[in-house]
Amino acid sequence: MQARNFYKRKWWLDLLFVLAITIFPVVQFLIFYVGVNLNSILMVFQKYETDPVTNIGAYKFLQGDIFENFKTMFEQIRLDPMLEYAFSNAFLAFFVTVGVGTTLALVFALYIYKKMFFAKTFRLLLFAPSVLSSIIMVRMFQNFTETVLPTLIPSMNGIGLLSNPDTKMFGYLFFTVWTGFGMQILMYSSAMNTIDESIIEAAKLDGVGPFREFVSIIFPLIYPTFITFMVTNLAGLFTNQINLFAFGGSGVEAKYITIGYYLYIKTAAGAGSASYLEYPVLACYGVTMTIVAVPVVLGGKKLMEKLGPKTV
Repeated sequence: MQARNFYKRKWWLDLLFVLAITIFPVVQFLIFYVGVNLNSILMVFQKYETDPVTNIGAYKFLQGDIFENFKTMFEQIRLDPMLEYAFSNAFLAFFVTVGVGTTLALVFALYIYKKMFFAKTFRLLLFAPSVLSSIIMVRMFQNFTETVLPTLIPSMNGIGLLSNPDTKMFGYLFFTVWTGFGMQILMYSSAMNTIDESIIEAAKLDGVGPFREFVSIIFPLIYPTFITFMVTNLAGLFTNQINLFAFGGSGVEAKYITIGYYLYIKTAAGAGSASYLEYPVLACYGVTMTIVAVPVVLGGKKLMEKLGPKTV
């Protein structure tokens, strides 16, 4: 009887322990993800109004035209020149990140996988930006491009990469691609290390060259990892700031901004009444972009899985 009571009490203690370590993250998830997103969806049908007697503002559901905030959003998109820059730069950043960043990440990952000269050193140097704070990396990059680089390259005429309007966007994109290497290289090289060596050896015995080996064996076997990064890039199309806030705070020139930066600055503008008035429209941006992004991401994933390479 004593043994039964002991095990019964121990079972309850185990349950309490599990609840104790899970309740905090679960509550955080419910408040800061479910609650915030649910509130954003409700806010698209609300408007901030100030009581003329008490002078206290509050959000109230729209009466009559419930799509008023969406109409305001589309009107902003049509008239605000900043949004033209934001959308074009967002797509530019996406194609550069995918086209240049992913290609170079695969090249460096293959270099590390083949254990070529200084492979471990390259892995450390390329992964370092993922470990260090983004602010630290931005300051290092700024000091190098604005002080060291103009000294090394006389043709820059003492003007830094980020000080020259003609090269500033290139500098932002270069930094974004460079700091995005770390996790990609780690994941790609780790996926390559799971490939059975006997497959590679058999291919070499059959006379398969390095290029054919990568295209027909290595890349198809790591293709699920490739899809993961493609889906992540697609999902982040409308939220990628390309580190603009770290570079220039809220004062980045309009022609360099992205959608993610635009929405962040608008949302973090402050707690004044003007900001409260804008939040419902900003919520419309979030809901609309989610509606657009979800089918694009899911459809892109299905298409990549269907058309992806197969091992031969």
